[in-house]
Amino acid sequence: MESLPDSGMLLAVLEHTPALVFVSEFVSGRIVYVNPAGVGLLGLGDAVHAYARTTAELFTDVGLVQAREVESALAERGEWNGLTEFRHFVTGEPIPMLISTFVLQYTRTGPSLIASIAQDRRGAEEDEQRLQRALGESAYRAREQQAIADSSQLAVGGDPDDRLGAAAGAAAALMGVQCSSIARMSEGGELAVLAYRGPEPSPTTFAPGRGSQPGYAAASGSVIVCADRVHETRFSTAGMTGRRLHSGVCVPIGSEAVWGVLTAHSRRPREYTDRDLTFLRSVTAVLSAAIRRIEAEAALVHQSLHDPLTGLPNRAPARRRLDEALVAAPRGGTRVALLLVDLDDFKVVNDSLGHAGGDDALIVLARHLRSAVRPGDTVARLGGDEFVVVCEDVAGATEGVAIAARITGSLADLTRAESPDWPISASIGVALSDPECTREELVRRAD
Repeated sequence: MESLPDSGMLLAVLEHTPALVFVSEFVSGRIVYVNPAGVGLLGLGDAVHAYARTTAELFTDVGLVQAREVESALAERGEWNGLTEFRHFVTGEPIPMLISTFVLQYTRTGPSLIASIAQDRRGAEEDEQRLQRALGESAYRAREQQAIADSSQLAVGGDPDDRLGAAAGAAAALMGVQCSSIARMSEGGELAVLAYRGPEPSPTTFAPGRGSQPGYAAASGSVIVCADRVHETRFSTAGMTGRRLHSGVCVPIGSEAVWGVLTAHSRRPREYTDRDLTFLRSVTAVLSAAIRRIEAEAALVHQSLHDPLTGLPNRAPARRRLDEALVAAPRGGTRVALLLVDLDDFKVVNDSLGHAGGDDALIVLARHLRSAVRPGDTVARLGGDEFVVVCEDVAGATEGVAIAARITGSLADLTRAESPDWPISASIGVALSDPECTREELVRRAD
């Protein structure tokens, strides 16, 4: 109160007015004065107790939705008038208020002190109910739109893991539940948890089918609501019990085929409203569109870097891997072995068996190249009947030749065991890097 104008008459008016009057700092929100009517109305106990509070603590969550609008109005026009909602500090009861807020003092940087005069609207029951509905709808709609907007960012870009986590968190926050997750279907029907917000232990998978609520939702392709697990008979609730959850809703993700499931669970029994379900369906629709984009982009990238016949990497990733290996080899004190592999008599195969037979021979060669080399080696198709194997961390020529021998031996075993229409064999050139070796030089040596 020390920073207010020194006027006994003004203070007397404030002290005796039945309306709530308080003065606060604009930036920090710290309350510097509240009149006796305000102390009693809000259950603050006394003025000293009030001065330990900030204006943000006076409002309910519904009232806080307006905070940004009020701050902007004060900074731009110096005043704001409207309906809001305070809370009683003892009972927690929401108190609908008609409030006028205006700037009392400015500094060079903007508003410094603001004053507020508020009228208790609880006596007007109809107005209170309308205010509750309007502010509640406004608050929910704002959070709902923000949650969907955050999820929508996944549809246009961003890291998928981060965005999935944000979508799960948004669902939990908006609906007031204690647990939410996004899980993806595997070939066996089990769901792998990609994003989770909730109590431990954090699940890594959900059981398929009737083994869990998410599994049941995925298997049926339907929204599954469980108001109370105690009475649930359609699916196992063991996972819910382990995380002390009593109710939940699971919504499949995916329009044509089920990609996964979005879940929202609460610690208490709960009936989920149509609005809850509409919101979750909106989120899953956004996620479905985003997933289609991500998978389409991944497919295009894979197609651009892989041979469509054999599925092996093509020339571009092979060159990149070879360049990286040549840079790393001197630092590790090892060498790089490059194997160029040509299918023997490939023209003869094409002429005698047709292009389909030639394709089959290339597929067989690719399969045996992958199985014969070491796990960390890169096998790629350069084009035609030419293949390349990049072998990192090779100790010397003996090891490089041994890898080539395993390849030829694998093809010889195939010819003996399966008796194909044409004996498949290959010629292999082996080159070993030295510290000054370039990619072009190594390829020339192997060729």
